[in-house]
Amino acid sequence: MKDALTKVARSLKVAELSAKIFGNAFNPTGARTGNYILRQSFRGEHMVRYYPSQLERNLVKVPRLSRLVGEKLYDPDEIDRLNVNDKRRARGKGAPKKGEGKRASLAKKKKRYSGHKGRYGHEFFRFEINKHGQLQYANNSRYRNDRIIRKELTLSPTLMKEIKRIIADSEIMLESDEKWPKQNEDGRQQLEIRMDGKSISFEAAKIASLVDTQKTDDPEGLKVLYYLVQDFKCLIMSIISLHFKIKPIA
Repeated sequence: MKDALTKVARSLKVAELSAKIFGNAFNPTGARTGNYILRQSFRGEHMVRYYPSQLERNLVKVPRLSRLVGEKLYDPDEIDRLNVNDKRRARGKGAPKKGEGKRASLAKKKKRYSGHKGRYGHEFFRFEINKHGQLQYANNSRYRNDRIIRKELTLSPTLMKEIKRIIADSEIMLESDEKWPKQNEDGRQQLEIRMDGKSISFEAAKIASLVDTQKTDDPEGLKVLYYLVQDFKCLIMSIISLHFKIKPIA
């Protein structure tokens, strides 16, 4: 037993001397010291060489290289990218031009809202048409706990031209809502139109019939609004009914 212990001690002594001679760590218990990290070579030089220099970056990019050599160079990858974008635009899948995206189109639209809050909750009829012909329709009757109806579709250029004609013939752009009755317990209606560089935004009390227009300070102006709204409601509801094969509730 004594000889075995002596051999173990002698082996440990030899390992310790070997570690000192060769610069290794002596760790007979196997404790975690982190020496494996200290033994790794320095990476500073490799880290510096990882990122290319400014000249190397200029040589990689064709436009910058063209400016350096003073001649127009062609990048095959860039030409292929432009060709792919042209093909996508031809199919109507390309990215929109600046100022013609979804957010920009929301600023150029025709919007109409009519609704009130009654015993069935917030009941309203609303539609929006932007300059690209995208129609957003929403109808919330709340009758017998019916769910809100939401539909979206795209109108043809011919139909958009007809809508502009209806607006122009109604002469609604010449009216003013200063003398119109404001929102009351019966509800309210809003009309916003932005067309040909002109814009209007009207708000008035809900009009159930022409009789309601006679009791106001501007009956002629409200008649123009009433007839235009009725024309729009009939047109939009007919489009929704034909397109989705449903009967929207007004």
